[in-house]
Amino acid sequence: MRISEVELTEFTYELESVGTAGANQVHQVYDPENTLEPTGLILTVRTADGTEGHYRSITYGELIRTHVEIAAENLLIGRDPLERESIWQDVWRTFRHTDHFGLGPIDVALWDLAGRHYGESVSKLLGGWRTELPAYASTFFMDSAPDGLNSPEAYADFAEECLARGYPGFKIHGYPEGDVETDVAICRAVADRVGDEMDLMLDPASGYRTYREALRVGEQLDELGFYWYEDPMADTGQSINASKNLTRKLDTPMLGLEHVRTGPFGRADHMTAEAVELVRADVHQDGGITGAMKIANVAEAFGLDVELHIGGPATLHCMSAIRNSNYFEHSLVHPQGVDWMNQQGFLESPERLTSEGTIAVPDGPGLGVEIDWEFVNDRLVDRTVIGR
Repeated sequence: MRISEVELTEFTYELESVGTAGANQVHQVYDPENTLEPTGLILTVRTADGTEGHYRSITYGELIRTHVEIAAENLLIGRDPLERESIWQDVWRTFRHTDHFGLGPIDVALWDLAGRHYGESVSKLLGGWRTELPAYASTFFMDSAPDGLNSPEAYADFAEECLARGYPGFKIHGYPEGDVETDVAICRAVADRVGDEMDLMLDPASGYRTYREALRVGEQLDELGFYWYEDPMADTGQSINASKNLTRKLDTPMLGLEHVRTGPFGRADHMTAEAVELVRADVHQDGGITGAMKIANVAEAFGLDVELHIGGPATLHCMSAIRNSNYFEHSLVHPQGVDWMNQQGFLESPERLTSEGTIAVPDGPGLGVEIDWEFVNDRLVDRTVIGR
């Protein structure tokens, strides 16, 4: 079996009542007067006998396209798609100057193809055993809408609502770009309301600009008994020393490395230096399912937990086979029901929360989800087929 074609299908979809905020307009917030229309990408890897594997982008579809086009002709066409590790190593080396960005989508598509070839789910191929995964509610950033997440009290109200829906955990994305006073007030309000009943997390998304700001917020989280403190400071993703100082000073476990693309290798350096206590991995941006499992195995060897970033079916399958992982990130959620992780492009959403606060791992062949080609073709932007 050989890869005969790589197909890239670009389409648009709509995020209603969603806008952007922050200095660089990178944080998405609730905005009832706005609709975003991002571009989605479906990567299809196809063999001569018609076996296919798919990846549906969650973010950065345009960047993924460029990287896959670079890899397709020289690294994919003519290869055995079941030799995922060999392909992973070749693409990792080729993309070493560009943060390995396109590797994740390629790897996920190859795992989907393998599952369809063998008639088994990716979870089964990985040796997975967890069929229901506990999920935490991961909020939008703070907004200014009258009916939005516009105050500490609004966050506390929403946390209570999420508790009633079954979520065992609640993660706060606070003021866009980070504001110490606001974020501390939000954390206090939420802890006062549900702190005895939910695991609470804070993710400033590397928003604090100084070590003192990050330390001050962390000291408040220690008092409130937070479950983790995630990527607080602008350079903690890169600076081992800054991260190490925070982990030494604070009791709340530090979760880090979402914003760097070093794979298992750079993460091992942070773990060796005791500069991180919980480790982020992302199937979309950290080398796919193969890359995320490598990171999880390294973390396990260090006696640390790995927490997977954002969702999608590949994340569910990965987590099903990882012992040292606690929560699935169900994001981004908001009291007005806006859905940043809108799964337009799939026939059914792979992320359906149960009353027990869990999300089921799809059990069909491959990723266990099907592309909604009618929707995709109706909103088609471009289709490119690379093959020989």
